Amino acid sequence: MQFGLLFSSFIYLSIASATLLDLSTSADIGKKILAGNQFDYVVVGGGTAGLAVARRLSDDSSKKVLVLEAGRSGVGDSLVTVPERSFSFIATDIDWLYQTQPQASGQQINLSSGKVLGGDSAVNGLVWSRPHKADWDDFEKLGSPGWNWNNLYASSRKSEKVNIPAANFTAQYGYSVVPASHGSSGPVEASFPPFLPLQHQKLINASVELGHKFNSDPYSGDNTGVWFGLSSQTARNDRETSEFAYFDPVLSRENLIIASHAFVTKLNVTTTSSGASSSGAVVRFPDGSSATAQVKSNGQVILSAGTIRTPQLLELSGIGNKTLLNKFNIPVNVDLPGVGENYEDHTLTILTYKLKPGFLSFDALGYNDTLRKEQQNLYDTQRLGWLTFAQGVLNFESAQSILTSDELATAKELLSTKPASISQESFDLIKNKINNGVPQAEFILFNSFSGGPTKEPNTSYVSMAVTHLHPLSRGSIHINSASIDDHPLIDPNVLDSEWDQWFLAKATAYGRRFFETKAFQEIFDVEVFPGTATQTLDQWKDFVEHNVNIGYHSVGTASLLPQAKNGVVDSNLKVYGTSNIRVVDNSIMPLLVSAHTQTTAYAIAERAADLIKSA
Repeated sequence: MQFGLLFSSFIYLSIASATLLDLSTSADIGKKILAGNQFDYVVVGGGTAGLAVARRLSDDSSKKVLVLEAGRSGVGDSLVTVPERSFSFIATDIDWLYQTQPQASGQQINLSSGKVLGGDSAVNGLVWSRPHKADWDDFEKLGSPGWNWNNLYASSRKSEKVNIPAANFTAQYGYSVVPASHGSSGPVEASFPPFLPLQHQKLINASVELGHKFNSDPYSGDNTGVWFGLSSQTARNDRETSEFAYFDPVLSRENLIIASHAFVTKLNVTTTSSGASSSGAVVRFPDGSSATAQVKSNGQVILSAGTIRTPQLLELSGIGNKTLLNKFNIPVNVDLPGVGENYEDHTLTILTYKLKPGFLSFDALGYNDTLRKEQQNLYDTQRLGWLTFAQGVLNFESAQSILTSDELATAKELLSTKPASISQESFDLIKNKINNGVPQAEFILFNSFSGGPTKEPNTSYVSMAVTHLHPLSRGSIHINSASIDDHPLIDPNVLDSEWDQWFLAKATAYGRRFFETKAFQEIFDVEVFPGTATQTLDQWKDFVEHNVNIGYHSVGTASLLPQAKNGVVDSNLKVYGTSNIRVVDNSIMPLLVSAHTQTTAYAIAERAADLIKSA
């Protein structure tokens, strides 16, 4: 059978005639397709970057592209589509249900991740932010030519279509964008939410009251200050995901197959004197049977399985540290010790405050039936109201803007010694950013009770997340067995660096100052977490140690670095020691950035597609 004829036999998942091969209901067809075809590109993982790179590679109609995604579609699922339900996916069928290993305090940290087409773009907080120019430039400084601000900025704009806010929202909230700083014709729509809670509006006033600058153009290389943040949502005010943005518009393409419920267990890798290559990916069907998705002799296997599963799949395929592979009797195809190393994530803490009577947060949707029904109807009929909102105001501050002169002197002392888990070069680059005013802390509000031991009935709360943007501690993610069904050992090694604990403690203590401003005192009542008994540095450090969380921004486990620096992929994203295996996801990021990582994932995918096509 020809490729197109097989494609026309697909089981249809009917949402606006959407075409998707669902292996949970069409296993026989799936097996015939895999047995009867070889592909130019097999993309493992249909997440944020995976669907983006697949779509771009399928622009060449002569190329057959297959995407293998372990989860299902997010089409028509309110867990995915409704902005207000961001993070409601936790502990559902679209959550990988990851947890970290116990950290120094004994705490295990939740690390939920999207097991669904669109990956984390389908479940995250919709935050659309670009980092400071220095962050992307540092990728190149670590030894990867071409991976700099100019190129990634171009790739980022290529991915986006920014919807200019309507005049009434500009008048009501102050929304504005600088069109030249954004893309206008990319697949991913980014918009301002049509509803901005009062407490988020007040964050602008409180920040300015504390002396922070209001930034009217935070997307062109300097994200310092407080600003209105775009969200990855459409003009219709539904969530935008890579499935909806990159796949849905090209449903008629017969050279692009997206297979859901396609669980990849490993890559088939062979080794010769000239190196290793992959002939394809082993796919396990929901009924337990397996088949191989084969690539052509000059084809490519692209791992887009994410920072957790990409190193796991590499190691299960015999690519990684030979000592670890030998431990589990996995044949060594490429001895590559960097796989699974250099893992980091943003660390954060939560402050929770009660709103004064008469002021409401999303908590009210749980105890006010009238409000809940009213807002659901408003969303269903007009795509307006509370349910259109996930996040709206962001504040990125430098160390200099939140630390006193005495604290800056202490910071200099703490930064005089490199922690063991980070390379000297990365340490020096981060120190340089600290010293030159690149944002180190982010302050955002969650419009609900998000942390603390007690929640009173019929009461609305707001929480502030305080995030350390450039931590020094590094951890690892490695297999725990030779089975894909066993989650890998995830150890972010948070707060291993003394600087990380000290700075997060100082930033968290500073977070309280927002609630002492005139702007916030108008609407906020008491601090319920951690409570005003926490005052001294030691108390704040203890609070951080026992309540630290991470930002779902995991990076680094297949780092874009020279192999001599423990890198995993070269500047063309090809895995060292292989001829046709590439990695295209956030695992390649050698350093965290001063932003939420969604836009970087899209930028990586867009740049990767250009590199692969030009090669």
